[in-house]
Amino acid sequence: MLLVKAQLKDYFTGHSTAFDVPLRLTGTAFQKSVWQQLLKIPYGKAASYLDMARQLGDPHLVRAIGGANRANKIAIIIPCHRVITSSGTIGGYSGGVERKRWLLELEGSL
Repeated sequence: MLLVKAQLKDYFTGHSTAFDVPLRLTGTAFQKSVWQQLLKIPYGKAASYLDMARQLGDPHLVRAIGGANRANKIAIIIPCHRVITSSGTIGGYSGGVERKRWLLELEGSL
């Protein structure tokens, strides 16, 4: 737990752009596949829900990806805030749209 706190502090103060804490993901196979894709989105970048769906092999999965993002219990470490709409707008976020905007600004992708 101390490692997680230290890495979160480094992230929020701009001293780190990645997390290397061991993860034990609990969810459906689909949720885990979405979360693994989220981990591939680099700091300072964003991907659309459609991009994510295509990477998972089915462009019709857009809404399901949103559901998997909502089920993500470690939303900063597994960066679901980096997923935006295809039109480039922020989209939803379980932590609130303003918090999502703040995180994207912190990372320099807005």
